Amino acid sequence: MSTVASVEMDIGEVPFTADLSRIRQLARLLPGPLPLAVNGIRVAASIRPNKFVIQGGDDTLVTMPRTAFQVVYPDCTVMIDSGLDRETHDSFSTPDKREPYFPEAFAKLQRALDAARMIVLTHFHADHVAGVIRAANFDELAAKTVIGVATAQCLVAMPHKPHLAMTAEQVNRFVILNYGDYYPVAPGIVLIKAAGHSVDHQMVYIALQSGREILHSVDVGWVLENIRLVKGKAAPWVKEDVPAAVGQLRWLNNILRNEKNVTLLVTHDDGLFNRLTQDGVLGGELAV
Repeated sequence: MSTVASVEMDIGEVPFTADLSRIRQLARLLPGPLPLAVNGIRVAASIRPNKFVIQGGDDTLVTMPRTAFQVVYPDCTVMIDSGLDRETHDSFSTPDKREPYFPEAFAKLQRALDAARMIVLTHFHADHVAGVIRAANFDELAAKTVIGVATAQCLVAMPHKPHLAMTAEQVNRFVILNYGDYYPVAPGIVLIKAAGHSVDHQMVYIALQSGREILHSVDVGWVLENIRLVKGKAAPWVKEDVPAAVGQLRWLNNILRNEKNVTLLVTHDDGLFNRLTQDGVLGGELAV
């Protein structure tokens, strides 16, 4: 019996039925020029045994960066997620086992958040939202930060970290979207509902002027290998809708195999980040 078949038999699978052709249409719905590039930054990292990152993995340690991405237009930028401050990063580890944090990179990210026309938060987990929530200029950033209704609910009712708890009044300072399966949030950028990793999880499709397409799978898989093998995470502390996540992994696997013009981004894949920056697909410096 194949590995994929055993995954289906053991945990079930909910098919993910996102329509790439429809997403491509929506990317060109809003007037204005398509973006020119996508840049990325790593502000911290977690070190985890591979057996937690992917089912069937071994004890090999895997560096998992905490990233944010910037979509660059001719006259402005849009940020995808906001990284996290040192205190929030340290809350994931113990005092005797602090993990890598890059304060200079986070300072660059903060400047990029300040300069952005729009900020999009993909889901409520701390490493994606803390850069906005903990900012000294929260009110200014929140006014241009787009979140989904489910994310708004999570930030109030079930914050990822206690110190990130928000009131309804604070959350209402965000731009809150309530949409169906897809939402064209800016020219060339389409949000895709993909609950599974979390109840509010979204993926992000980006169409560039060059014709290149980038699909940010966010945290459906922590690394590209999750998608290649259609194998989910195995970390006991991660509470996911596993059948939904497996269905999304299979959909992404189909994109990976059959859509040669589409480049996949994965939030926590250090090797993939390096390859994409070396190949020039991803810019390694944020524009401000």
